[in-house]
Amino acid sequence: MFYKARGKRRMRIRARELMLVVILLMGFTVILARGAPSQPHNADAMWVEPAALNFDTNTTSVGFKFNVTVAMNFTGDTFAWQAVIYYNATQLNCTRVGATAPPTSEFMTGHSTTFSKAINPGSYPPIGGLKSVLAAETCSSPDFAPGPNSGTLFWAEFQILLAPGAGQTFNSKFDISTQYAATNTYVWDPTGNSYTFTPSDGTYQFTGPSGPPAPKPLLVSISPSSASVALNQTLLFTSNVTGGTGPYSFQWFLNNTAVPSATSNNWTFSSMINATYTVYLNVADNVGGNAISNIASVTVLFRIPGDVNGDNKVDGKDVALAALAFGSVPGTTTWNQNTDVNGDGRIDGKDLVIIVRNYGTGHFMP
Repeated sequence: MFYKARGKRRMRIRARELMLVVILLMGFTVILARGAPSQPHNADAMWVEPAALNFDTNTTSVGFKFNVTVAMNFTGDTFAWQAVIYYNATQLNCTRVGATAPPTSEFMTGHSTTFSKAINPGSYPPIGGLKSVLAAETCSSPDFAPGPNSGTLFWAEFQILLAPGAGQTFNSKFDISTQYAATNTYVWDPTGNSYTFTPSDGTYQFTGPSGPPAPKPLLVSISPSSASVALNQTLLFTSNVTGGTGPYSFQWFLNNTAVPSATSNNWTFSSMINATYTVYLNVADNVGGNAISNIASVTVLFRIPGDVNGDNKVDGKDVALAALAFGSVPGTTTWNQNTDVNGDGRIDGKDLVIIVRNYGTGHFMP
């Protein structure tokens, strides 16, 4: 009887040990699968997942932390990648960043790589109310990750800084696709060439308690979207703001630098240097919303005084264009920016005098 009881006890111990091994293996499997993309895309693509994060003040408060992950899917061989996420720093703060399969990304598992990360790096300074998260990874030459391949790259932890009030909803993006993010997000093949691929953002929404209807998302655009001007010539930029909760505050940026005192809905550009410039507008509303406009391009060229149409000569065409716009100011139907030769915001006799004095100058074909 003693031996039988001891045998049964050994069997029970072995059964418990076997069950513990199974549980550990199950847990190990979960850890292995943690880096795998949960929302795969067609190649070639890079995306933020989850694609949408929705919180409300009934279950989530200021200080709550959550993760987003960046993943990609490529048919070709991959030597290196870099991804920049821009996020609304009024609503969120990035607290940690890490590789999905340390010390490498899950995408580069099995390869010798260098993985780098940074939160709000100086090389990618804030744009308006947005800050950035940077991560990059490169293989040790001549190694590379052969395609086709799919996997996660890195995760980023965010903390909620601001809660919406009654009837309010905060909307923002984890942005890897628009102009100020996409140019800094790339994937290289083993020869150092960049791939063309489709980036997809993630969205963040935080809804307050029930109340009056929530405002529409804050959006802003500027015009013109592109233009060419002569030295010393001015160019008026106007904005169109929709959604959010007023009153709004404005800040114009020239070449990613805030322009002092340019804090109204319109702004006049001028330059004395031949160059190409970028212009955008950052708008903040009264409840922490933030939006950045499209990025406009302005090319400043040397132009012969009086060369209205930019063909490098002053002739009857320039006189005719000035005559058509004569008496106009910005906003009128006949206004032509190029005919404002002296840049005083009106087309009058002063502009005609400059054109007539330079009539016949320039490059004329024999």
